[in-house]
Formats: sequence, C-alpha cells, structure tokens
Amino acid sequence: MNRWLVALLVTLAVIVLVAPGIVGRMAEKSVEESLNLAASENDDIVVTTENFERGWFTSEGRHRIELRDGPVRALFENGSNEIDHAPSLIIDTHIDHGLLPVSSMSRDSGSLKPGLASTVSTMKLDPGNGELFDIPGKIYSDVGLTGAIASRFLLQAGSDKFDDKTVEWQGADVIVHTDPETGSLAVKGDVSPWAVLAENGGVNFGSLTIDADQEKSRYGLSVGSVRLEAGAITIENDYGPATGFDKLSLDANSELDGDRVNAAAKFDLSGLATPGISDIDIAMNVVLNRLDAQSSQKIAEVLRNAQASADPDDALANMYPSIEADIQRLLAAGLEMRLEQLDITLPGGKLTTKLRFDLPDSDPAAVFSWPALLLALDASADIRLPIELFDMAEALSPDVGMLVAMGVFRKDGEFYEMRAEYAKGLLTVNGVPMPIPLGL
Repeated sequence: MNRWLVALLVTLAVIVLVAPGIVGRMAEKSVEESLNLAASENDDIVVTTENFERGWFTSEGRHRIELRDGPVRALFENGSNEIDHAPSLIIDTHIDHGLLPVSSMSRDSGSLKPGLASTVSTMKLDPGNGELFDIPGKIYSDVGLTGAIASRFLLQAGSDKFDDKTVEWQGADVIVHTDPETGSLAVKGDVSPWAVLAENGGVNFGSLTIDADQEKSRYGLSVGSVRLEAGAITIENDYGPATGFDKLSLDANSELDGDRVNAAAKFDLSGLATPGISDIDIAMNVVLNRLDAQSSQKIAEVLRNAQASADPDDALANMYPSIEADIQRLLAAGLEMRLEQLDITLPGGKLTTKLRFDLPDSDPAAVFSWPALLLALDASADIRLPIELFDMAEALSPDVGMLVAMGVFRKDGEFYEMRAEYAKGLLTVNGVPMPIPLGL
C-alpha cells in the first residue's frame, strides 16, 4: 500500500514540478500555430514572433500581426505622411504552463483545468509610426492537451483619448476556438456599439454579432458556416452629409461533398448612404453547387501567390498560363451557379437580377473543347429595372439606348426588362432567337 502511495506522490510531483518545463515548449508551439492558422485565412496578414522568454512554470511572449496590404492598411495610410512601416497589432502573452497550471491561480481568471497552458494576453496597436496605443480588454486562453486553444476576449465599457480624438466603447465578449491539427477556426460573440469622435465629426459603429465555424478540408479549402449581423455605421464630418448604412447581415455556408464543394450565401445591406445618393438597399442570394475542389484550390493558391508577389498587378495580369489547365479541369468537371436574387433598391426604383449557369460534367477521357463546353451550357438571365433608372443610365452613356433598338431590353409598363435563355448554342432574348457562332 505504501508503495502505491509513494508512486502516486512521485507522479503528482512530476505533473506539478517537472511537467511544466517540458510542456512549456509545446505550449509555445501551439500558440504560434494557432496565430498562423488565423493568419492563413487572409494573405494580407503576417505573424512574427518578436521575442519569447520561456521559464519553467511561466513564459512571456510577444507576437506582431502585420497588415501587409489591403483595405485595412489603406485606412491607416490614407492622408498620412507619417507611416514608415506596416500597421500592426502587437500581442503580449503571459503563459502559465503545465498539465496543472498552478501558477495561473495567482492572476485573474486563473484555472487548474488540465491542459498544456493557461494564458492571458494584452494588445497594442502600432499604426505604422512606432507610437503604440494600448487596446483595452484582455484575451484569456486555455491550451488543451491536443494543442487546441479556447480563447475569450473580454472588454468592459470605457473610453480613452488620443490626439484630438475620443474613443468610446460599450464592451465586447468574443470566444474563439482554434485547432491547428484539424485546421478548424470558430468565432462566436458580440461587440457592443463603439465610436471614434473628433471635433469635426466621427465614426459610430453599431453592435456586431458573429457566429462562424470553419474547418480546412483535405483539399485545403475552408468549409463551414459564417453568420454576421452588424448594426448601423455612420461617418460624419464637415465636408458633407453623413455616410454609412443602417444594417448589414451575412449568412453563408459551404460543405465538401466527396470531391465537390457546395456553397450558398445571403447578403442584405439596408440604408446605405454614399456621397450624392442615400437610402440604398441591396439584397443578394447566391448558390454554387458541384464545384471541383482540387482545381479550385490550385487556382486559389496561384491567385494568393500572385497577390503576395512584389508586383501583384503584373503577376495577376500574367497568371493565366499557369492556371489554364486547372480552369479547364474545373469547367470540364461541371458546376452550377445561381444568382437567385440581386435586388438593388434606389430612390428611383428597384433593379432586380436573376442569373443561372449550369454545366454538366464532361467525359474525363474527352479532349477539352471550348465549343463543346458552350454547347453543353444551359443558362438564363432575367433583368428588370424601372424606367427612371434606365433613363439615368442612358443619360450617362447614350449607347445604352442602343440596347432597346437591338431588342436586348424591351419596355413593359413602368419597367425595362430582359429575359434571356441559352441552350445548345442558341440564345433567345425576349423570345427572339439569336444563334451564337461556336467556331472557336
């Protein structure tokens, strides 16, 4: 009996005293892999480790998430001559590691939950000029035995000032799960309204709710669901009327069925206000079926590499030869795309659009042929717009009126419409057949 007691005490000593040092390196690797997993979803983000001091029971690390390019970076650079390097987010992390992270009990939200580590992170923003701004809130994380990380970002209501601006926020609670082994990324939470205010105006952000669950498929494509609801965003200044929108929602999902991807997305934007026009509503519903996963991944990879090159414009303009074979395989495998709804409501009326493209799969042994592909295509288009919008378009471009003379658009009461069908090389527009030459 005493031998079993001694063995138990030795085991506990290993877990509490020896294991933390061994687990520390595993925890460091897991944290870095999870950061890189999140960054892999956006080619404009680069993650680097600036330093990492690993101790026996605790470690301290700093990671920099750099905005290499894209619209977010453009916001920082717009109108500023003080940007000398890429804007970035700096994350400082304290790690309590061990199968039983006893050292975490001395800090806020500490836990003895078994795992590789328990962490707490704070963040700073470097807008690109080296001047750091503290970002309120903390990220509490648990690193599981398999390397999966469960994180929670908590932010209490508050305010702060920098330069001549005031930032006010009402709080946030967002939970993120990452698993580098499976490539899964899940985000769920709420961000309450916040604002950036200045003497000549400001930006007000409404509440944001997100629920996303994505996982890497065996082809490298991420599949899953994304649901997002955003409240009003209003931008005000002394130069003109306010811009922004009243509400935005996105509901998208995708799945891998064998070697094919099926996806659908619904998007709604209401109360959009832009310079010169307001009260715009946009509703879109898209369905994509039977997309060849392997070809899609290869095309996406070439596109990402082109965007990340030293000269993206030149790389994108000259990338077709490298993806021509994959495009042919993608089309030969067949696919269906339906734009079931694209409604744009303007003060002058509503423009409605429906599109459908259906390509059956070809014989794998057949030589690829563009004419054969066009003969197999089954497609339709249905466009309807009010007279007022058509007149506005014609005023901007007189050539638009030729579409009526050619029979592409016809008047129907208070609308102009086009109804087109295509099958077996024959195009019918508003009931009039128009043969298409296929001698490609």
